[in-house]
Amino acid sequence: MARYTTEMRERALRMLGEARVDHPNQMTAIRHVAGLLGMSPETLRVWQRRYEVDAGARPG
Repeated sequence: MARYTTEMRERALRMLGEARVDHPNQMTAIRHVAGLLGMSPETLRVWQRRYEVDAGARPG
């Protein structure tokens, strides 16, 4: 069973997209959003990478 729901993943990625403009780099935004949601920054970083690959923005 997955620890986080699909809705939680979508919400986290949406929040990350919105927070990115307020931070000097991607990792700072990831740490901020992960802290707000009570999850590991690494989890959010992996989700973001997977999203970029699925969207065709990153090779994978």
